[in-house]
This record gives sequence, structure tokens and C-alpha cells, in this order.
Amino acid sequence: MFTSNDEKDDGKESLKIFHNALGGEIINLQNHGHYCSWNMGTEEFPELLEKILQ
Repeated sequence: MFTSNDEKDDGKESLKIFHNALGGEIINLQNHGHYCSWNMGTEEFPELLEKILQ
């Protein structure tokens, strides 16, 4: 699960709920907002691609 240091509080709370239910790894990236192109400033998400290819 990906999160960001500047995710809004409700997104952080949702992450806790999903992580408690599903487990897994939490990957915290800097300044990505809510992982939408308008928050990230790009449509590229190389960190996600890297995890998929592992």
C-alpha cells in the first residue's frame, strides 16, 4: 500500500483500516499527495511499476 507524507488525514485513516484488514507492506513516499495525477504532478508512477515487477 502506498501513502505519502502529505496525504490528507482521511486518506491516512483509510490506510490504517485497509492495512489492519489486509496486512502487507506500507510504502511511504514524499510529496505524492493522494496519488492522483493532479496531486503528483505527473501520470508517471515508477515506484508502483517497480513493485509490480518485483
